[in-house]
Amino acid sequence: MSVIRVLIADDHALVRESVKAILANESDIEIVATAGDGQEVVELFKSHHPDVVVMDISMPKMDGIHATELIAQQEGSAGIVILSMHVNGALVQQALRMGARGYVLKRQATDELPKAIRAAHQGLTFLSSAIPPTFLPHC
Repeated sequence: MSVIRVLIADDHALVRESVKAILANESDIEIVATAGDGQEVVELFKSHHPDVVVMDISMPKMDGIHATELIAQQEGSAGIVILSMHVNGALVQQALRMGARGYVLKRQATDELPKAIRAAHQGLTFLSSAIPPTFLPHC
């Protein structure tokens, strides 16, 4: 089994540490770096080349949606999983349009984040079970 290299981006240190704790018992997931703002996550992506980025939306210097777009445009791009407290159809749709492969609500991170990381790593899309189907982009 290969190890999935993960970069965590959230402006709150407590959230970053909580995500690390949630993922600590996952033998196939390794945290390679953490970032406190959107600009830092883009820079760390370039230097660490993670397989998956766990990204907050509301961050200083650059929001997570813009950082997602910039990372998704990079060669060898990572799967990006948005981790947010916002249950908002427009944000879900915008995140997916910008290149996110997943959207997990913070209140469901304990159960859903490891699954979302694995799905994103496989190129699949994972949406939190609390996201109403009406929030999904229509094809």
